[in-house]
Amino acid sequence: MHHIKNWTVPAELSPPNPKQVHLWRIDLDETDEEMETVLSEDELVRAKRFHSEQDRNRFIKARGSMRLLLGFYLATPPEDIVFVYGPRGKPFISSPASVLTFNLSHTGNMALLGISREAAIGVDLERVKEKPNFHALAARIFDSTIQQELSQLTGTALAEAFFFHWTAYEARMKAIGNGIFSDHNPTRDAELQATHFIPEEGYMAAIVMEDSPPPFEEWQIYLFE
Repeated sequence: MHHIKNWTVPAELSPPNPKQVHLWRIDLDETDEEMETVLSEDELVRAKRFHSEQDRNRFIKARGSMRLLLGFYLATPPEDIVFVYGPRGKPFISSPASVLTFNLSHTGNMALLGISREAAIGVDLERVKEKPNFHALAARIFDSTIQQELSQLTGTALAEAFFFHWTAYEARMKAIGNGIFSDHNPTRDAELQATHFIPEEGYMAAIVMEDSPPPFEEWQIYLFE
């Protein structure tokens, strides 16, 4: 599995080629008061729903950074970008007209933003930690083969295996615009290849694209500051 250790700030930025992946890492603990000014009214309403100030600030930083980056690609002020949402909440760019596709995932103090073109994309990021309900979740989500694999593991090995499968599953659902517990088509889902990587020790992430992600070596990997 690929372990990304060298996240770099790009000297210049061009839109991705068809089916190419641009992957951005965003540090959510570095607050920026200006981020709030680029959010839409509905995003501000969502931010206010967080009871924790830390969670609220991280949401604002994640969404604001996403808007700023998309604004760079679209040559559009970030506050002018208009999103529409699918039935399960997946956002798409409505204005300005664009072929860019994107997906954002965040947990703790890190966010990952995947940007591509034309092909649907899904990204999931999780902190790998032990939980008491792994097997109950597995019984609800995974097929019998994966459940059997997980039933033979404990401790750290179980946590790593669970989040390997979970990130792939969630990235697939996000790519096709379904919720995590939605009805889904196992045949179609299985055809969506997930590429796993470690963005930082202790985390697991996966990217899924409509026609399979390009080889990891061809990804453009960036740090947003």
